[in-house]
Amino acid sequence: MTVLFDTSTLLLALQPDARPPLDPETNLPLEHAKQRVEFLIKTLSKNKTKVIIPAPVLAEVLVHAGDAANEYIQILQTSPFRVAPFDTRAAIECADAISRFGLKAKGKENIRAKVKFDRQIVAIASVERVEAIYADDGHICTIAKQFGLKVIRTFELERDPADRQGHLAFETPDAENTDGADLAGD
Repeated sequence: MTVLFDTSTLLLALQPDARPPLDPETNLPLEHAKQRVEFLIKTLSKNKTKVIIPAPVLAEVLVHAGDAANEYIQILQTSPFRVAPFDTRAAIECADAISRFGLKAKGKENIRAKVKFDRQIVAIASVERVEAIYADDGHICTIAKQFGLKVIRTFELERDPADRQGHLAFETPDAENTDGADLAGD
């Protein structure tokens, strides 16, 4: 099995202070977003699922990585990750999609550039034959649908059951009473 991470998911995996996406129910930052992605990676690794990182996503992450850039690259060179280039096959796939669906943002160059960038990411997903794209970007979701690809958003990810278990607070018996006598004072 192979999946792909978009920028938002990759940032949650790499950056301790990454801003979480909004929870669609509350419109507030999603609680436990980083833990959800960490559990996802743990599960994917356990299942030997390959995680594709498109080169354009890596570039976007590295732009803001600062001193952590080398560390990020080292992490992404380990299993389960693989950086995938925007190569000839992806370029053909992307051009075909733009011909069929257009850019849907006429007159707004910065938005058109983003749509082109997002199409490159989804074209890589198509060429890599991923089963799912993990993303929170609405443009990626729309474009992925055009390609017939499944998108899973962070709010849909499960949390590690171990993290969700509550802790019961038990009172400790008096240190003086060690003979097993009734602590209630009967």
